[in-house]
Amino acid sequence: MMPDPFQVFCLYYLGLTPEGEVRFQNANQVAKRFNWTPEMLMEYLHRHRLHPDLVLNTDFPLSRYQVDLQTAAQYEDSERLHARALGIYEAFTGVAGRKRRDWLKEIKEE
Repeated sequence: MMPDPFQVFCLYYLGLTPEGEVRFQNANQVAKRFNWTPEMLMEYLHRHRLHPDLVLNTDFPLSRYQVDLQTAAQYEDSERLHARALGIYEAFTGVAGRKRRDWLKEIKEE
């Protein structure tokens, strides 16, 4: 069965497993869960507008959400974690690809 983009987003970007555990996995580990190669995973992410290049080149605060989810995992159950993750996914898919980061500006500001 083909996973939906939300499931892949949870595993690859948030480290949230279907069982409600939060543990980050690399592309090889995520791909293995679906019986894919890492190349197949990257193609899937690209096709669903979830490719790492898109994440890197938008100003979506993914790392903030990753930390929030890790913290919440200490006291929330699986159902609440997945509801929280759905909100993160919807926020990401609402902005991804529209607002590109200005790397030169960020470097100058540093």
